[in-house]
Amino acid sequence: MQPITILVVEDNEVQRKVIEFNVSRSGYTAIGAGTVSDALELMKQYKPALVITDVMLPDGDGIELLEKLLSINPELAVITITAYGTIRMAVDAIKKGAHDYITKPFEKEELLLSIQQSLKDKGTILHNRGNPGYGIVGISPAIREILDTIKHIADSDVPVLITGESGTGKEVMARAIHNTGNRHDKTFMAINCAAIPSSLLEAELFGYTRGAFTGAVKDKPGKFTRADNGTLFLDEIGSMDITVQPKILRVLETGYVERLGDVEGKKVDTRIVSATNADLPGLIKKGIFREDLYYRLNVVHIHIPPLRERREDINPLIRHFLNEYSRGGKLVIGNEAMDRISNHPWYGNVRELQNFIRRIVVIKGDGTITGHDVESNLSPSVSLHGPASSGVDESMDEAEKRMIVSALDKAGQNMSKAAKILKIPRHKLIYRLKKYQIDMKAAVKKE
Repeated sequence: MQPITILVVEDNEVQRKVIEFNVSRSGYTAIGAGTVSDALELMKQYKPALVITDVMLPDGDGIELLEKLLSINPELAVITITAYGTIRMAVDAIKKGAHDYITKPFEKEELLLSIQQSLKDKGTILHNRGNPGYGIVGISPAIREILDTIKHIADSDVPVLITGESGTGKEVMARAIHNTGNRHDKTFMAINCAAIPSSLLEAELFGYTRGAFTGAVKDKPGKFTRADNGTLFLDEIGSMDITVQPKILRVLETGYVERLGDVEGKKVDTRIVSATNADLPGLIKKGIFREDLYYRLNVVHIHIPPLRERREDINPLIRHFLNEYSRGGKLVIGNEAMDRISNHPWYGNVRELQNFIRRIVVIKGDGTITGHDVESNLSPSVSLHGPASSGVDESMDEAEKRMIVSALDKAGQNMSKAAKILKIPRHKLIYRLKKYQIDMKAAVKKE
């Protein structure tokens, strides 16, 4: 594994050399620059994981450099060095995305501790052996804890259950587990259990032999077999039909997969990572989900809090998506705009934020995103907390049930029309009608 590269930006050559020496002695690769322009060139050339920069430089200040560095790499960890008289500038740097600051004079141990903590908080210590861009962006305590959990379980084979609201990034976490572990160079296979009718889900998961049913003209391997030695991600596991669940349980217990129409099973070494935004214990009580399967899947549990509960992740996510969609850093975000975005409820979580940034990049193009731009392009968060909630907090399930009932009313109790209004497949609506015990008789009659 290559050592982590750290860029030191300090115009005082003696101090710069001392810092570089201490950084190198600690096992990192150190490169140095004395100006903003040199730092930007080295940034593009070496792509460091962390930058240590003085706030006062000959051709600019550390704040300007910080903004330019983060436009190049939003996931970069930055530590600012400041004298006593410029602490206010260092605090401003923290607000704009720097992770830490240290004041002159400082001890070697203080510097190295700041480096270690900054890299840990930015997730840099969690190396992806297959691809360094494993995709997790965030600095909140919740994300740090998740990263630490992934680091400890990545090489094991235990099943993992990821829970969280829609749009929080459950598949990103599943891929991080796969890419960080010893299966990183094997297959990662994902399947959305809610997007496939139950009649076809079994065939997709386990495969089938020629002649197993009408239309089976040739053998087809299932996703369990295709992900052998790798990882199978079962998304929206709560939507899986109760008739398929015992067969998933058998694979977890025995490691054998039986294709439809086959007389013998095949041994597979497939790690299972599953995810849901549903209340599985609640589904167990309703008889919709098997309790024994739940305990088999839930050996390790990772819960991703909604974005509105970890607002410190919004800033790095914004910079990450701006960097992804605004190539060349042509678009920056102003303080007023950042405040407005940070105060938005983001009921659609990271996915809603990502789509907003993508939309504003297309519309704005370049320049600075202003508070007015944000107000003009933010969609009202009505998906969960629309006018019908009357400003009263409600749970995710309550909000979703209210939306379904409203859609059925608008569709004249026609299930197919309601599904179109909700922009979900008809079978997914049927599952939710069962989940929330909404009377389907009237809806079925209207079909």
